[in-house]
Amino acid sequence: MLKIIKWFFYGFIFIFLWQISQTLDNNREQINNATLRLGNSLENSAHSIIKQGQKNIEDTQQNLADSIKQASQQYIGEIMK
Repeated sequence: MLKIIKWFFYGFIFIFLWQISQTLDNNREQINNATLRLGNSLENSAHSIIKQGQKNIEDTQQNLADSIKQASQQYIGEIMK
C-alpha cells in the first residue's frame, strides 16, 4: 500500500511540475507575442514620423521655391519698369 501511495505522490509531483512548465511556456509565448506587437507598433510609428518629416521638408522646399519664384518675378517686373 505504501508503494502505491508513493507512486501516486510521484505522479502528482510530475503532473504538478508539468503544469508549471506549461504555464511558464504560455507566459513566455504571451510575452513574445506582446513584444512582437510592440515592435510592430513602434516600427509603424517610426514610418509615420519619417513620412511626416519628409512631407514637411517637401512642403518647405516648395514654399521656398514659390517664394524665390515670386521674388524673382517682382525683381524682373521692377527692372522692366
